[in-house]
Amino acid sequence: MVAAWSRLGYEHAFVHEMKDFLEAIADGTDPAPSFEDGLRGQPVLAAVEQSAAEDSRVITVEGS
Repeated sequence: MVAAWSRLGYEHAFVHEMKDFLEAIADGTDPAPSFEDGLRGQPVLAAVEQSAAEDSRVITVEGS
C-alpha cells in the first residue's frame, strides 16, 4: 500500500511554486525563497556533489 502523502510528485510542487510566485507578483511582495536564499544553499549542494565524487567523504562547508 502506498501512503497518501507519497503521491505528491514534482508536478504538484511546481504548481504550488507557481501559485506562490504569481500571488507574490499580484500582491507586490518579493517571492520566497529568494535568489539570495538559493545562492546561500549552493555551497551545500557543491559539497554534496564533491562528497559523492570522493566516495562519500565528509566535506566541510564554510560558515556552517
